[in-house]
Amino acid sequence: MKTQGKAPLNGYQMLARKLIVHARTSFLIPIFRRLYGAAEARAQLRYLEQLPVGTLGRGVADILRENHLQLIPHYENHDLKHVLLGYAMTPEDELKLKAFILGNGDWSITCVGFLLLAVLTPDVWPALRRHYQRGRRTQSIVGWTLTEYAGQCTTALRHQIGLPAAATGHMVA
Repeated sequence: MKTQGKAPLNGYQMLARKLIVHARTSFLIPIFRRLYGAAEARAQLRYLEQLPVGTLGRGVADILRENHLQLIPHYENHDLKHVLLGYAMTPEDELKLKAFILGNGDWSITCVGFLLLAVLTPDVWPALRRHYQRGRRTQSIVGWTLTEYAGQCTTALRHQIGLPAAATGHMVA
């Protein structure tokens, strides 16, 4: 496993990233799926796929499709943050997103708990601090919902919150 433009990961780094992915895919997502079901999510995903390219909702549908993921009820607001803020769905970017969101004011147990997994990735710590600071400088999006913002232009929303740097795709480390 190799990160983009960086040296190959050692065995410990690979294991840490697998644990982070496992925490999301084998723990958090199944809990949300059991609590809220999936029928509503399928209808919502069909709606998002019909939205114009460049809207936040279409971006969510596209990133889920690209990563072979499903829309999970009550988890879609997390997915909107990936698109809005320009974070990929990799273990490193998941941690960076959580650091950003913590800096942005989300001190929920889910956010803090997941970010505690960063103890396994000391190579990412400097970047996490930068993303936390970026979250502090940006207008709060903690309460944003996909239902409310799906049809809006992603680039315009980034400018609205003071984050035009994300407009090129993925955040800069």
